[in-house]
Amino acid sequence: MPTSNDHSISDGGILSVTELTRGLSDLVESHYDDVWVEGELSNFTRAASGHCYFTLKDADAQIRCVMWKHLTQYVYFEPEEGMQVRVNGHASVYERRGDLQIMAQAMRQAGKGAQQEAYEQLKQKLKDEGLFDRERKKALPTFPEKIGVVTSGEGAALQDILSVLERRFPPAQVVLCPVPVQGLDAPQAIADAIAAFNDLPADDDQRPDLIITGRGGGSTEDLWAFNEEVVARAIDASDLPVVSAVGHESDTSIADFVADERAATPSMAAEIVVPDRRDVAHRVRDLHDRLRDRVTRQLQDARQRIDALVSSRAFHSPIRRLEQHRQHLDAIVDRLERSGERITEQARTRLDRLQSRLQALDPEQPLRRGYAYPTRDGDPVPSAESLQDGDLLRLRFHDGSRVAEVQSDTGDRDET
Repeated sequence: MPTSNDHSISDGGILSVTELTRGLSDLVESHYDDVWVEGELSNFTRAASGHCYFTLKDADAQIRCVMWKHLTQYVYFEPEEGMQVRVNGHASVYERRGDLQIMAQAMRQAGKGAQQEAYEQLKQKLKDEGLFDRERKKALPTFPEKIGVVTSGEGAALQDILSVLERRFPPAQVVLCPVPVQGLDAPQAIADAIAAFNDLPADDDQRPDLIITGRGGGSTEDLWAFNEEVVARAIDASDLPVVSAVGHESDTSIADFVADERAATPSMAAEIVVPDRRDVAHRVRDLHDRLRDRVTRQLQDARQRIDALVSSRAFHSPIRRLEQHRQHLDAIVDRLERSGERITEQARTRLDRLQSRLQALDPEQPLRRGYAYPTRDGDPVPSAESLQDGDLLRLRFHDGSRVAEVQSDTGDRDET
């Protein structure tokens, strides 16, 4: 027999499983509609559909999590087992199993400090390698004919670039390489697009003169693809100049530091890479005016010189002018001839004096006048007192030599 208690249940106190789980879900969602939960990542799987399923746990509890495919593009790191993460979303109950779970909207590595630390470490690493050095920066061409753009094909950044280029410099052509600019696949896609532009042959119609890469503004996570090392390496390896245009003026990415030029916005990048057609037109007019003035002055100077020649006496009496020059030439020749004769006579007189001096110094000259040159044992005899009786002398004459013996002068002794 049913008791009074059983009777009260039959009057409507019994809930179906669906009603209970749905009520619990409503209760949970009303209290935990937007929460951040930190925990250790476990059992991470990516289904064929692209949806991600994982568990967050700590020392005392765990909770299942789900992130739909379209939201995974905002995750800028590869989730790994045991990684400490923070997940944003709302709590709910999966009614089919009655499981408590979090419907994840975003995922970050635990704490902003971890992300910032990774940013600073990569920035310092690339700086130490010299990737930020001014000496590595390439100059932008003054009048680029083709501009390569690496960005989303559907974003506002592309439209901003096209609008500014059309207004400032219509001759410039844009070659777009559309890529995702956020999500796990974005960094490699951006790097591959930059490399692809560089790999085009020089004569290829699609090869640009420079590259603009970037995207419009967003959160730090939205812009994170341009803080990845693979993008920085691709920019540094580019032979084509690269302009980085990421986010708004206050946003600064690692790509900005490595690029040859940094633009605060995509619109500013377009302004940097091309001149303003009005400035070009003004410069052309200025150069035209300067060239015209210079040619005019040269023509006036030439006309004045011609007028001076025409009005000169030489122009009207060329024969008389020629005769004057001929007379002047004859006078010069005459002076040269007289000068030559005078120089020759002076040289001949000097030569005669030198010959006379040479003859006076000739040792043979006294011998030819009858003198003899005495020597004793090959040495000259300086005086008679240096000789003794019996000394043998060699007397040298102009035509030969003889040997003589020295004897006392008897005549002198008799007189004494």
